[in-house]
Amino acid sequence: MSQSKFEDRELPISSLLLDPNNYRFQDGEDFVFADERRFVEASIQERTLRRLKTDEGIIFLKNSILTNGFIPIEKIVVRPYPYADDHYLVLEGNRRLAAIKWIVSDHEAGVNIPQNVINLLKGVPVVIVENTQDPAFYEALMGVRHVSGIKEWGGYQRAKLVVTLRDTYALSTTEVADRIGMTAHEVNRRYRAFKALQNMEQDENFGVHATSDKYTLFHEAITLPPVREWLDWDESTAHFKNNEQLDIFYSLITPSETEDGRTKPAKINSREALRELKDIIPNLEARRILFDPNSTLFDAATTAKRDKLSRSWPTQVAEAITAMERISFLDVQQFSKDDLAQVEKLRSTANNLLETYKKLSA
Repeated sequence: MSQSKFEDRELPISSLLLDPNNYRFQDGEDFVFADERRFVEASIQERTLRRLKTDEGIIFLKNSILTNGFIPIEKIVVRPYPYADDHYLVLEGNRRLAAIKWIVSDHEAGVNIPQNVINLLKGVPVVIVENTQDPAFYEALMGVRHVSGIKEWGGYQRAKLVVTLRDTYALSTTEVADRIGMTAHEVNRRYRAFKALQNMEQDENFGVHATSDKYTLFHEAITLPPVREWLDWDESTAHFKNNEQLDIFYSLITPSETEDGRTKPAKINSREALRELKDIIPNLEARRILFDPNSTLFDAATTAKRDKLSRSWPTQVAEAITAMERISFLDVQQFSKDDLAQVEKLRSTANNLLETYKKLSA
């Protein structure tokens, strides 16, 4: 920090640039990286402003400024923009600047704006941060604000920052942890999960499904030893090496298409569902059921849990219920007399137990 310069100033809005590569944007389906040398172009700034205006919180910021004026409790933080004289790129406060630029647009369109707000348009209070000796400083500064700060990023954005600091700036795990207020264990976990997602992005069959919402699944998978071993995680390359099993895993977390052209939801679409794999993967029968296209995650999890539990009567009753729930309409049509007798016996036994319970409870 001693190598950094901090300067409080008021700058005209025209000199402040929104960041089109803001981490908050990077999990969007239509996100593309903009060349930093072109940030100053009007079309890029307008596109960034349009994207920020889709955040429902911006309208509340805008209305607050119109009502209360700009209250710089937390000033906008900027750094010098090296590709245009007297321009500064926003590090912290893109949403606040977007709200101000929206007000400017309204003012230029003829909307009546309070005089105290018009005065603000002449000079926005900012903190200029400059550090020419540490190339990772600006990334780390954003990390402190959004990874451990009051406006937290989501898991994908945090992991993206971790990977940038480690791979682009060659920082060690400890250095990353110290800079952005995260434990070394969590840094490693997020790094591995993001790398696993990147591996999926490169898969020719499943890459199209490797969207940012899948990050939480990899974040969970990377912590489960049975899953890591099943997919053969290689720490040195940050890759899963068992491609055959990996294809199966990808198929479990992505939608599929039925023979009649309908989209079938992924069997595993949440962290909670993925946690079931810790019991399913070590169990051969449960795993076979999971991989069966006609079976569900619940079927596989039930089998795995059944084998883990003792063979007490509640367990056996649960198994009987599960067995009956899996009887299809076609099976019912083909019931034999013996089949009907078994079902009747089950019903009679259940009724007798319930009657006994009522008498004892009376």
